[in-house]
Amino acid sequence: MSDMVLAIATRGWEDWANCVQTWSDAATRGWHREAIVVDKDVLPAYQEALEQTTEPIIGHIHDDVVIYERGWDARVLAEFSDPTVGVVGFGGALGHGTPNLYTAPYYLPNLARRNFLSNMRDAEKHGTRFTGTRDVAILDGFALFVRRSILEKAGGWPVDKPVGYFMYSEWLCCEARRQGYRIRLVGVDCLHLGGKTATLVQIKDDYALAHLYFYENNRDVMPFRVEE
Repeated sequence: MSDMVLAIATRGWEDWANCVQTWSDAATRGWHREAIVVDKDVLPAYQEALEQTTEPIIGHIHDDVVIYERGWDARVLAEFSDPTVGVVGFGGALGHGTPNLYTAPYYLPNLARRNFLSNMRDAEKHGTRFTGTRDVAILDGFALFVRRSILEKAGGWPVDKPVGYFMYSEWLCCEARRQGYRIRLVGVDCLHLGGKTATLVQIKDDYALAHLYFYENNRDVMPFRVEE
């Protein structure tokens, strides 16, 4: 059995299969098993993949991500050789939430991530280019790799909570921190085209409610920042 399975949620936009093909073309092993869930919202799709697989590491990559770096999977799996690492991703930030998050009145922008790093082809549009590996506070949802045990201990993805499309990566990183794990960024050469799947369907999740729910339910692990 492989150490990792790739969970793919897709609405079938025209070029999704070509994007996914780049993942296996650049992988050290040539391929990893894929759990493809079609025509479901992100969290129900990821939950279905969780229930249908057994691999200890589950990768969640958006179907509009192109991976250029050969051996990307070896870099990701190497991080999990450290038992203190719980989640790994391709884009992340050093800070999550402002220092006054819970001492000032609720203000949604105070939940923002701070000092974003990645090695996306357009990294400078989003923050700072970074090609190495390091601890971060929060990862972007376009590429998330997580220990199955974290999700199982949390009771699975929060499909019955108002987290949804907007806050699932934030939820996962907070849950990893809550369970005592570190979060790691791997600066893999990639491109996130962005929005290709989401534009095919109306996002039903409530943006404001998702953020308020997150704010109210993560006081024990927020705000958070790693050393630069």
